[in-house]
Amino acid sequence: MSITVDTPHKKPTPSLPAIARRRLVTVGVGWIAVAFLEAIAYTALALGIVNQWSPKWVLITACAAILATVWVNRSGYLTGVRLAGDLYAALGQALSRTKLSWFTNEHRAQVATIAGQGIPGFMSIPAHQLQKFLHAPCIPLFLIFGIGVVAGLTLALVAAALLILSLIVQFLSQRALSRADNNRHKAEASTAEATLELVDHIELLRTAAGPKRAIARIEQRWCIQEETLKSTNHAAAMAVFVSNLATVLPIAGMAAYLIITGGSSAVMILAVLVLVGRAAAPLGELAVAGLGINDLKASLQNYQQAINTPTLPEPALFKSAPADYQLSIRQVSHAPVLKDINIDIPEGNRVWVTGVSGSGKSTLLELLMRFDDPEHGHILLGGVKINDMAYEDLAAHIAYVPQDPIVFTGTLAENIRIGNPQASDVEIDSIARKMRLESVIDRTPEGIHQSVGQQGAALSGGERQRVALARALLKKAPILVLDEATSALDEQIEKGIADSIRALSATVVFVTHRDATIWQPTQSIAL
Repeated sequence: MSITVDTPHKKPTPSLPAIARRRLVTVGVGWIAVAFLEAIAYTALALGIVNQWSPKWVLITACAAILATVWVNRSGYLTGVRLAGDLYAALGQALSRTKLSWFTNEHRAQVATIAGQGIPGFMSIPAHQLQKFLHAPCIPLFLIFGIGVVAGLTLALVAAALLILSLIVQFLSQRALSRADNNRHKAEASTAEATLELVDHIELLRTAAGPKRAIARIEQRWCIQEETLKSTNHAAAMAVFVSNLATVLPIAGMAAYLIITGGSSAVMILAVLVLVGRAAAPLGELAVAGLGINDLKASLQNYQQAINTPTLPEPALFKSAPADYQLSIRQVSHAPVLKDINIDIPEGNRVWVTGVSGSGKSTLLELLMRFDDPEHGHILLGGVKINDMAYEDLAAHIAYVPQDPIVFTGTLAENIRIGNPQASDVEIDSIARKMRLESVIDRTPEGIHQSVGQQGAALSGGERQRVALARALLKKAPILVLDEATSALDEQIEKGIADSIRALSATVVFVTHRDATIWQPTQSIAL
């Protein structure tokens, strides 16, 4: 007898996998090194101007900075691609263990957004974002030391004060510009919504209100948008003007200081202004990056939520395999509909699950397949609690056809072969014809290798159901669960498929709102 220990509550998975964090750290250190080498190159240039040096050292340091920039840039893009792969892999691994009951419409939309927008957006972190967050602030910092080396501590402190003031003004102007952009986006969204409303209900509006009054509502929105855009464009223009002033502030301020204080030669003024100009160049970019950091943090938090979804616990040690394929339901309750269900389903039975709409038929099927665990009670397969089995082992024993069949973009054979990746073309053709797909197979010379279109768009509803049935039967699982799996079929085809399934030795648990007699059930469960 083996002792089973449930896995403890898992610790939250970090937003980024360890290997991804190491890659980001490497690229981040690279951008700091680039900033340091670039500061050395500019400092060498300034010293060369002041001391009339040979251009040899300027060229050497400039070449070093350029080579480092090219290498880190290339590494950033490659790391971005690898980062996306790491994040997709971690997301896929997390979702493969997630409770299927978690996949509500809201969560599905969240995952789709993360996979379609969030992760591709993360590719810019090593390629662009680290340059903004590390290279951009380090360049002014290192060049302040360079100004101190070239012109002394006093000018370095003046430069630092001017750069800080410029950064503050840049940040404030960029924030104002961001607010103006947000207001403009809201106005555009409101107008787009009103336009869509007009297009969707144009027949009603024209017949009820006439052509002129039909557009009265949207004309009002257009006027509001016009006023909003006017005010936001004024704000944006002012913000851009202030931002441009902030860009030249360090150079103008330093030039004014040098002229007022006097005592500096022309070459010294030129050298200092070269350093100040390069130090001020990334400040606008740094201010924009500072405003966008909250969006980046929000995307990372959404990703972390997606990879820390609730999972079904599995024991650390698994008991022996089921002795047979009898299903036993013991005192199972699951809100809001199932309460104290006790049923034995002997191996090989054909079980009709009946009940009014909302009585819990689909919920019971989902519990049998362990999409979730019941709140009370247990479900056993061959005398073994299914929550004491590895989920892979349980899944190997059950084939499932949902009420809404799932067909993937690809060929007919690829969709059916999901049930058994090792199946030959002959086996796929045979099982497809048993599921009455001969009209589809013979439709084109490609046969089972014909395309089914984008997510099965080339197939009718009934053909999609038959593809899902063929996929399930190809799996050759000892238990077959059918949830309204033939609802789109005509009676004759449904009867032929039922005859083929009855010839199997598998246990069949099915839900149907049609005539159940064609399945010749040997047992029924009334909910």
